[in-house]
Amino acid sequence: EKGNIVGMEKTYQKFVNQVRSILKNDPCCPLCYRKFEKQTEGEQLIRDIELQIKGPEYRRKIDRDLALLQERFEKCLNLKPIHSQLQDLEEKDIPASKTQMKQLDKEINQLKNKQTSIEQELNDEICLPLEQCEQIKTDIIMLNKYINERKEFETKINVCQQKLGNEMFIFDQVKETPNLQFTSFKFFDKL
Repeated sequence: EKGNIVGMEKTYQKFVNQVRSILKNDPCCPLCYRKFEKQTEGEQLIRDIELQIKGPEYRRKIDRDLALLQERFEKCLNLKPIHSQLQDLEEKDIPASKTQMKQLDKEINQLKNKQTSIEQELNDEICLPLEQCEQIKTDIIMLNKYINERKEFETKINVCQQKLGNEMFIFDQVKETPNLQFTSFKFFDKL
């Protein structure tokens, strides 16, 4: 449309120039050669055509429309790479990501199963010794009690030995002592 308007402006301008040149000599229309009754009719025709040529509203509207169309066209051109990116995403990247997610889900499940089995093994390795320790605990308490009793008896024996004297009796001597007493009793019985 802009091209049409520019062409129209040129044509009107040429027509106005022809009317002006003819108006001075022979007042008539350069297209149809109709005679103007007065020279003012020719001048009025020139003013009307110049108003149409200079009437910028229509041309401004066309310029605005053209600028809007140009802007839309540029936006569409800018959208083309985005559209191709979206196509790449839909055709390549999203399916690849879905495949990766499935693989990761499988690996996560495998790791969870492995974690469960390791926890069970650790639980078995820790709980079994703990149970054994609980069972041994009573035995250890009894052992400590016996050790303490032994120490008490040893101190009592030491006290008794000190009361008896400094002579230390050997086990064999103590063992023979009842035999000696027995033989001495036999000896006294015979008497």
